Amino acid sequence: MSTEQYDVVVAGAGGMGSAALYHLARSGVRVCSIERFGIAHDRGSSHGDTRIIRKAYMEHPDYVPLLHRAYELWEELEAEEAGELFARVGLLVAGDPDSEAMQGQAACYQAHDLPYEQLDAASINARYPSLAFPEEWSGFYDPLGGFLRVEDCVRRHVALAQKHGAKLYTGEVVLSWRREGEGVVVETERRRLLATRLVLATGAWAVPELCRLGVAACVVRKVLLWYQGHGVEQYARGAFPCFFIADGEQYFYGFPAEAPWGLKLAEHNVSHDPVADPLQLNRALAAGDQPCVLDFLARYFPALQPELSKYAVCMYSLTPDKNFVLDIHPECPAVVFGAGFSGHGFKFSPVVGEILAELALEGDTQHPIEFLRLSRFAQRRS
Repeated sequence: MSTEQYDVVVAGAGGMGSAALYHLARSGVRVCSIERFGIAHDRGSSHGDTRIIRKAYMEHPDYVPLLHRAYELWEELEAEEAGELFARVGLLVAGDPDSEAMQGQAACYQAHDLPYEQLDAASINARYPSLAFPEEWSGFYDPLGGFLRVEDCVRRHVALAQKHGAKLYTGEVVLSWRREGEGVVVETERRRLLATRLVLATGAWAVPELCRLGVAACVVRKVLLWYQGHGVEQYARGAFPCFFIADGEQYFYGFPAEAPWGLKLAEHNVSHDPVADPLQLNRALAAGDQPCVLDFLARYFPALQPELSKYAVCMYSLTPDKNFVLDIHPECPAVVFGAGFSGHGFKFSPVVGEILAELALEGDTQHPIEFLRLSRFAQRRS
């Protein structure tokens, strides 16, 4: 087994790990990443073609400053090489105005100076005649919303990190890490790595460490579905935006139809199929995966006669409050981690990468992440 030395080792090269690798390499340090699978793989949480990006944030208004920086970084990343990463198609958020999601969206607009249009159901149905929303619903149109091409974003971060000198080891598993002096020792199947700092960005594989630190985190299975069929052209890009719909307490999100797969959508917050071992995730389409989505389409997307064209299975790593964990490890200051992104993290990946790089190199970050620190869980237990 060979021994190598780095300033920083990044465990994981998915959405967050690839961004951390890029920011660390750009800073000039000697850095490598260990990735269990390949780049832009479909075994974790950063796959499935697209992810929604938005600045108005119903989950917590304190995310908005991070989103301002994320937007800047996405634009910089997109400008580095040819190829669309960020499709600026707009976002429609709609539902019962008394729902938690719609209340959260309204609160965010009150707290932050962001552009939007407020719409009633009649206005929504007139603008998008292929929709059929109840008359008591309302909505917000977000002109800053759109979607990211997720695998291309991961590939871009990795390719640029390598241009800046980063080393990448794929198909290699981190077997263990431990504190040694002021640094860490990381062991894989093939090598022993000595580093001043370690960044843990392993997605669902980070959840056991969160649990060990007292965070009641869990992993759940989620399914993404694509549909073609008669009428799908009425929901095509150019005529239709991304959408997030609060149907009671059940939330659905989706994307304008594109070739070759059509309209993509998924249920977001209710179906929680627990995953004990990410390596044993059921990646087959189960009997219960489509009914609620098909019912949603029948009620609110009546122009579409849906025919399943594709599906994908991913994982959410959920924290108790559904907010991220970004911090320095309380037992080992040489280790920083980003985990528990709870199904809404990918849009933040460039700023999360910047934060993880700053925590690793400087021991702190310029960004406002106090509401994402590990200490919030200890405060709740006390």
